[in-house]
Amino acid sequence: MLLKNALTKVPTLQFMIEDLDLKSSVGKRFLLDFPMLQTANAIEIELNLVEKVLESLVLKSTFYTKLQTKLSQLRDINGSIKNIGKNLVLDDIELFEIKHFAIIVQDIFNLQKEYQLQLIELPSLQEVIEILDPHQTNIPSFYIYDVYSDELAFIRKKIKTCKNTQYQIEEECLKELDSLFAQAEVLEVGVRSLLCEKLRISHKNLEIALNNLAHIDVVVAKANQAQKMNLCKPTFSDSSTKYISMFNPQIKQTLHLQQKKFQPVNIKLDKSVCFITGANMAGKTVVLKTVALCQYLYQFGFYIPAEIAEIAIVDKIMFLFEDEQSEGEGLSSFASEMLKVNVMVEEALKGTNVLILIDELARTTNPIEGKAIVNAVANIFFENNTRSLITTHYSGLSSHCRKLRVKGLDQAISLETFNNYNINNFIDYSIIDDGIGDTPHEALHICTILGINQEIISKAQNHLNN
Repeated sequence: MLLKNALTKVPTLQFMIEDLDLKSSVGKRFLLDFPMLQTANAIEIELNLVEKVLESLVLKSTFYTKLQTKLSQLRDINGSIKNIGKNLVLDDIELFEIKHFAIIVQDIFNLQKEYQLQLIELPSLQEVIEILDPHQTNIPSFYIYDVYSDELAFIRKKIKTCKNTQYQIEEECLKELDSLFAQAEVLEVGVRSLLCEKLRISHKNLEIALNNLAHIDVVVAKANQAQKMNLCKPTFSDSSTKYISMFNPQIKQTLHLQQKKFQPVNIKLDKSVCFITGANMAGKTVVLKTVALCQYLYQFGFYIPAEIAEIAIVDKIMFLFEDEQSEGEGLSSFASEMLKVNVMVEEALKGTNVLILIDELARTTNPIEGKAIVNAVANIFFENNTRSLITTHYSGLSSHCRKLRVKGLDQAISLETFNNYNINNFIDYSIIDDGIGDTPHEALHICTILGINQEIISKAQNHLNN
């Protein structure tokens, strides 16, 4: 999977990508085409690059200022480079792009050498500059210079002379000029063809340089984001996935703007199924989406929103959230949900190394059958060692699975303390592993806080008592 294919799946991943301070269009293309990494070694290589930048951001800030200035001048000339490889003759604009690019590469090559900080190795493109800048001006412009062809230089000289000569018969002058211009044009085509033939020797180096500069742009942006958001470098785990003080960057930023604090959570996922129970408003869905975000970030080589992160690699991430379900093709919400769950179950039965995340499984059907379905699906995941996390309102689940719950509303606080504007301040979002995982009975308490008609609350309480 490429990063661009994952963006539509987890909204906060889109938020993280849009937050990156990429300096070039080629950097953006490189990032969107970045593959989901499947080995610990590949992930470690990418994370080490980000770490290398982080370690030098402050000490060598001048280097990064100069580097990013150069990167901002970078254009995506992938098409022009491909044309060289196809033995096509480039026009003056494409040759200008190649020359300008080679100068930028050489400047960054020299910059890394000057500051003794090589982020990613760049090939030297000095030969390209010598071909396209014969006068060694190092100016990002291009022209078919006279030095390329003595014959062309002679024709151009005649054109200049003709223009400066006063002809008695103007028509003769125009005819000679037309002939000279035609000869010059043919010679210029020949020069371009010769230049492109010489450039083909450097075709591979041009490709490598473009790719590596884009990669540098991405790595520096990742490091800046990690520093700004206080993200951590994750480590590889061959068994459990564990997050200490995990947080959702998008929600944390939103709460910060409202002068509110985001409560981070700790969670551990084994290679089995795990339930999270808790009342509405308890943040179960946020936990689920943040786990999905962290898994994607890790396997795309990003730092993680947590204090500590140990993550197991998966081949695939599958999830079902309420806000991404659809009732397409005339299906009920339950039918749509179960078809998606069925695909997940089939992956589990095949033994796929998958992370499955399901929000409120079987909530759209009657509670008795819904609870039976939750138990059935969980048992399949348990029997097949499928790494999965399921949020639910159902209590007393019989499946032999790990059961967590969100602590929820502080019952000891007096009702006078609450109102419908500050209720979230009194919810404890920490996750408790008590082995029971029963959903706390907080619905009526929350209704009271929100000022719901007392008759509703009273009658509901009577039903509970009976």
